[in-house]
Amino acid sequence: MPALSHQNTQHDPNPFPNNFNFTTPEVHLMDNLPTAHLPYDVLDFMRDTDFLLDEIDTLDFDFNAGLPSFPQEPAPIGERQHLNRDDGPGDLQQQEGTVSRIEPFKKSPWFWKPSSAQNAFSDHPRIPLESENVDVAASPHWPYSIDLIIQDKLSQQTRDRILQLVIQTVGTRVSIPSFPSAEFLDVLIKNGIAKKIETDAWIHPHTFCSQSTRTELLTALIAAGCVCFGIMSVGKTGGMLQEIVRVALNNLVESDNSVIRDLQYLQAYMIWLDIGIWCGYKRKMEIAESHFQPLCTALRKAGAFNKSFYKRIIPSSDDDDATLEGKWRQWVEQESYKRLVYHLFEHDVQVAFSMTRNPLTSFSEFSVPFPAERDIWLAPTPSAWRAIHLSKVRAPDPVFNSLKDMLMKPERLDALSGDADFNMSTSIFVHGIGALVWDYRKQASITQETQSHDDPTAHLWLQSRRQDLHQLLQTIQAEHKRTPAVLALLIEFLQMYLHASLDDIQRFAGKYGEDEARRSFAALDGWGRARAARTAVWHAGQVLKAARAVPPYQLRGFDSISIYYATLTLWVYAVLHCRRGRGGGDDDDDDDDDDDDAGLQDGTEAPLVHLDGLRTREVTAFLTQDAGTPVLGLRDGAAPCFVRRQPGQVMLAGAQVLEGNYPNSGRDELPPMIMSLRDLMRDLGGSVVSGGD
Repeated sequence: MPALSHQNTQHDPNPFPNNFNFTTPEVHLMDNLPTAHLPYDVLDFMRDTDFLLDEIDTLDFDFNAGLPSFPQEPAPIGERQHLNRDDGPGDLQQQEGTVSRIEPFKKSPWFWKPSSAQNAFSDHPRIPLESENVDVAASPHWPYSIDLIIQDKLSQQTRDRILQLVIQTVGTRVSIPSFPSAEFLDVLIKNGIAKKIETDAWIHPHTFCSQSTRTELLTALIAAGCVCFGIMSVGKTGGMLQEIVRVALNNLVESDNSVIRDLQYLQAYMIWLDIGIWCGYKRKMEIAESHFQPLCTALRKAGAFNKSFYKRIIPSSDDDDATLEGKWRQWVEQESYKRLVYHLFEHDVQVAFSMTRNPLTSFSEFSVPFPAERDIWLAPTPSAWRAIHLSKVRAPDPVFNSLKDMLMKPERLDALSGDADFNMSTSIFVHGIGALVWDYRKQASITQETQSHDDPTAHLWLQSRRQDLHQLLQTIQAEHKRTPAVLALLIEFLQMYLHASLDDIQRFAGKYGEDEARRSFAALDGWGRARAARTAVWHAGQVLKAARAVPPYQLRGFDSISIYYATLTLWVYAVLHCRRGRGGGDDDDDDDDDDDDAGLQDGTEAPLVHLDGLRTREVTAFLTQDAGTPVLGLRDGAAPCFVRRQPGQVMLAGAQVLEGNYPNSGRDELPPMIMSLRDLMRDLGGSVVSGGD
């Protein structure tokens, strides 16, 4: 479709095509809608204030009860005039269709409007933690691991220390009629440590000693164990303890500034950020996002981003027990810093993509050596650590083993020294590429808006850069086929992000309201006809495929938001093609590439292209020639979803992926983030009516 010229748009008060009519629902829902709206973002899909109200037991709570909704603010005068002007029938129909598409965002009860009466503990005046009411065996995460044994046992004295911290932090604002037993807290702490080990393993299990550990870190580990426990009532308790940790750490640093160089303080800080940013409650998520900078600054100022902060510690067969013990503990502390620093970097990249904000760190800062091999890290004793360490073939002093080095020469990944954790190093490297992908997309958004079509230099540079990054991700994919499913999901997401502007896609979906949704059509209509769109939806389908391979109960953070963005990309692609199928495009542009499923229309059978399947000849033909009919699989043996004709079913497919990761959970028993995204996708899917739905 030709770009809209200034001549066609300058004097037209509503120049954008009537492209949203197909989204009007079968039942008219517009009569009681407010005429004003606020901008919408992924945070607006989340739940609102906390879940602990007076007279409600934390461990026996109706999760959906009592969630308040806030009235919409009045629109600016200019916007009210725009919405209330005397439009013609076509304009009114377009406006109605657009509003109906945005309705799932507007009716969300999770928009957080800060109140002067709201604070960290205003939503939970009581903490009635009754551990005897919890069936530990009902948790899908217990026992936490058959391969991991944590010898430490929480004592009654340490349990009382945790209770004392809670009381000191909440003061008289919260009533505490009871507190869990030491045995139950021990279960939660070990579950919290074990969940960290499943991924990048930045809490060392075998040197952990609850008696000598900071109380703030113990409480943070309990909170982490709660939210990962798989029982909703326990998860709510984790969210409450996360608030206590946040406030307690702030009080601690105010009374003693030296703690910002203490490893346990930094670990506790990272844990509460992790819990808060992915919890699914907008207030907590926004606070966690805004409090990330102090941790970055503390580690940067300590020098922990630089190679010079670390020294080579090698055990010797001549070391006596005391010397070996000292080396081991020194090595563990140094290794813990490495893993914390790289976890922070991955967190930063993930939040940048999730919340559409710039990263607070730069990939060029990280000359930190990659973490040591997992077997060495998890050695249970000093002697076992020495034996494993000496049995490995190692370079005298590996040089090319940091993120900065790998991004300079990616081929070095396959030449890592024997003591580097390859899976972790690959994950860090992919997140580094993610930072480059982010930079590319930001540059593309500026260049495409400012460069003249007569000067192809910038366009060629962007095309070359995208091709290089795409090829790099494909090389990692091809050479390392046994990567964890979560990492495979990230690689597919980044390839999708290279070929689709999520900013335009979110505008189209209603992030900035009705006018921006209509304006974004001009950019997306051309994209929807191009090879970039087909490449993007192929990788979006592969995101869903990778997500189905993630072990049960593991989707809860950035991966779940990636699934939402992938589904949204597929949905927008479907919506654009539905419009063309209903005659929404220009006559001179509705040629062969707009006959989306021509084979089905003339009696022949077009080959199906399974976007969430294996790479086949049909997929290649679809990507290069726009041949075939793209489909997505649905669970329970249902017929596949025809992407170009069934946008509602596209959203259903994405929602099913999220639900499928929690096989024994009811519809209202999912983690808050998962439930919020699932409901949003189902509502968006229900807001459209398409030929095959």
